[in-house]
Amino acid sequence: MAKRSPRQQNKHDAKVKQLDQKLQKEAWSVLADIPVYNQPGPIGKNNQIPDIQATKRGAEQIIEVETWETVESDKEQHATFRRRAVHKPKTTFKIEVV
Repeated sequence: MAKRSPRQQNKHDAKVKQLDQKLQKEAWSVLADIPVYNQPGPIGKNNQIPDIQATKRGAEQIIEVETWETVESDKEQHATFRRRAVHKPKTTFKIEVV
């Protein structure tokens, strides 16, 4: 996981919270990698933690929120989540840039 400036980390966390609220309104069960939230489990051999892991009726969404400081540096993590989505039925991966 790449490091962000405090300002960019605040933007990142606000976007994760926004996505969490949106998904919960759509009846998804959401785990989010920010303080005081239930945390997603690790994925892949390097135990990468996604920002959001949401499930509903057997479907799964993996969402990674990136800032301009991290969008290029987290490519290995993105590849891990893409592989998960490809190999697990009804699973999608997307990147949200703030």
